[in-house]
Amino acid sequence: MLLLAVVGLIVGSGLPAGAVDRTRLDVAGISSWAASLEVAGLDTDDAKAIRALWGEFVTGLPAQAQCLLGNPPVIEANWNMSPRAAYAPSISTLYVKPGDVERLVVFHELAHHLDFTCGAADAIGLEFRDAQGISASKPWWQDGSPVTWPAEYFANAVAVSLGEHSRHGVTAAAVEVVSVWSGRTQPPPEPVPPLTLDEPGAITPRLL
Repeated sequence: MLLLAVVGLIVGSGLPAGAVDRTRLDVAGISSWAASLEVAGLDTDDAKAIRALWGEFVTGLPAQAQCLLGNPPVIEANWNMSPRAAYAPSISTLYVKPGDVERLVVFHELAHHLDFTCGAADAIGLEFRDAQGISASKPWWQDGSPVTWPAEYFANAVAVSLGEHSRHGVTAAAVEVVSVWSGRTQPPPEPVPPLTLDEPGAITPRLL
């Protein structure tokens, strides 16, 4: 299980004043933004892989692309971590081990950036907890073992929605909540209430 490295909490969303709305950027447009992602301490191959994964991550979450591209993380090498990768919300920094930039590992930590930067807990926190079978009163993070945090389930659900796997027991319902919020799938249609003979709809004539 990958751990979320926490230095403190920040919450940010939206683009800087005057920024272009890039919610629906195509792959080529996102790739050009990915090239400018700040990467420190990695060799050329790892840096190239990270930038490609960032572009793929943003492309796969169209409803949150504007938020992500307006608030990119910093990617920094760290040889001395016990987890394979970690995310520090207070400084929007994703730490990776050189030579270990597996897609699942990077996507999990980028999902933490998505969560804290784009407001997942506020937007879908209760719905996600319900879909995952977690108590509505359970704090999103820093409560009990990290493997019980909704934030960890969320990060895995994002990775699963992007085609990865998880041993964290993420439910299909939780993945669906994430997929709808991120724009990967459309929300289900609102159910139409059944009509009865004595309670016709607004445009349905009463049957005599």
